[in-house]
Amino acid sequence: MSKQMKKLMKRLRLKKCRSYLRYATFRWIMPSLGHDPLFHMNLAERAWPRVAAMTASRKYTDRIESIDCAAKIPVDEYSDELQEHARNSRPFVLRGYIDKDKWELEQVKKEAGDSINNIRVGHYDEATDDPDVIRMRLADFIDHISGQSKFPREDLLADEKGAYLANEAIPSLAKRLPVQSIFPDTDSGKLFWLGSSSRSPLHCHQHCDVLLVQLVGNRKVMLVPPHQASLVGCIPRNYNVCSAEFDPFEPDQQPSLATDLIHRLYYELNPGDALLIPGFWFHAVRVTEPSFAVSLFNKHEMPLAVGGGPRGPWRKRSYAQGWG
Repeated sequence: MSKQMKKLMKRLRLKKCRSYLRYATFRWIMPSLGHDPLFHMNLAERAWPRVAAMTASRKYTDRIESIDCAAKIPVDEYSDELQEHARNSRPFVLRGYIDKDKWELEQVKKEAGDSINNIRVGHYDEATDDPDVIRMRLADFIDHISGQSKFPREDLLADEKGAYLANEAIPSLAKRLPVQSIFPDTDSGKLFWLGSSSRSPLHCHQHCDVLLVQLVGNRKVMLVPPHQASLVGCIPRNYNVCSAEFDPFEPDQQPSLATDLIHRLYYELNPGDALLIPGFWFHAVRVTEPSFAVSLFNKHEMPLAVGGGPRGPWRKRSYAQGWG
């Protein structure tokens, strides 16, 4: 081997080592010292140009792909389907993903009715940091949305801004969910949503993919591709969440945004359906009837669409291949 070739190989090895060192520093070393490097990096500003470039060339259709889950086939068999669509940054629906008959609200009351949860009212984005949330037993709240009892603060309720339980961990119910290899089996990665008249504003998750599983009732979801972040008015909130200026529930109230150019996909989830929302995809949700769902997150990993994924060996996807 020539000297020039040896020098080149040495430079490549050093570059690769530096990449691994950067990855280890940001993923392990700094967090172990109590730092949150992703927050201080302002991930949203650094990531969006790259994500937009990676996703803009992909051809997005006017409909969300879906398949029927075959009976008696373990749900883990669908991991390959989910990973393939996540890597291609394409939303995907598994119809009949879980047995809807095992998630009746009366059964939920028996199993987890005594758990105390935070109940919010109004616009989710405005209320997430509100310390004055209402604490209620899950059984009492189910009685309220089922029309069997009144809400303690009826003066707060308004049309399509009813009371709802959001992003709540309920361990006793989380254990009943099927184990899917693409989403780690932890209670913190399984968060429940329950309400009868509510909506979630347009937002996206930068640091993980999401599987939204509908348990009871229906849920209407609107999706916007990641390369259109500038059209919806992307607003960084923290290292994982970005909200948007665009309000899909009142689209005519934002004349400064090019709303006609926003590519919107709609899907109505029925009981038993599971919707894969790849990282960086904006999504908004509307609920108009008693509805119960759970979001599964492959937390603490980069989205599959930009080189990450659940539980992947870090040596096989260096830091430079992720965020560069």
